[in-house]
Amino acid sequence: MGVRGWRADIVRSGASFVWLLGSGQRIYRLVSPRQKLTALRRQQILEAAGSVIAERGICETRIADISDVLGVSPALVLYYFPSKERLLGEALAHQDRQFFEEVAKRASDLQSARARLILIIEASCPTASKKTEINDEYVLWLEMWARCRQDPELAAARQRMDREWRHAITAIVVDGQRSGEFSSTVDAVDFALRLSALIDGLAIQVVLGDPDVDATLMRRLCLSTAGNDLGFEVDVTG
Repeated sequence: MGVRGWRADIVRSGASFVWLLGSGQRIYRLVSPRQKLTALRRQQILEAAGSVIAERGICETRIADISDVLGVSPALVLYYFPSKERLLGEALAHQDRQFFEEVAKRASDLQSARARLILIIEASCPTASKKTEINDEYVLWLEMWARCRQDPELAAARQRMDREWRHAITAIVVDGQRSGEFSSTVDAVDFALRLSALIDGLAIQVVLGDPDVDATLMRRLCLSTAGNDLGFEVDVTG
């Protein structure tokens, strides 16, 4: 999971997520009513596609299934997205944006890197309920991972999103090291890779319903790993 397509500028005063546009700066522009309508329609299609693909799998999903949810024609869906693979990649990126917008809002009031790291770990853990946004996102990741070896475009999107997810974790760790909250001897980039791999690996087992790995165990293992590696105390019993 991850920032995946987003860049996280996480500072002591809080967190803000901005589009990755080379300079990493927000770009504001005037948007016409037609552009707004187009953006809204794309968002509606992406949300419907994410829900349908997560429930049925991409192989069993037809464009007509997605259009039926919206009450529009399949041709309209294909006008915006020429293939199911394109829909999968963009639906996943859309869900990630929503996820990190919510995390950014919650993190804006947190003054410590420790609190922001705990927040991002806990927010990344699937829930006991099968039908939630975070669980659906992991199901989409399973679909995407399976197709990346045969689809260079999806593979590139996966690489970009995973890289930005690790960059977000690295930014928090570096901030915590500067403030003295985390051990300065830990390589922040290496830690981000280990933690992201742990989160993804455990999340797969939780979402697939492994009886030996539930959401509570995942949370405990991820938090304890972060605390042990970075040298801070954390309550893993919550």
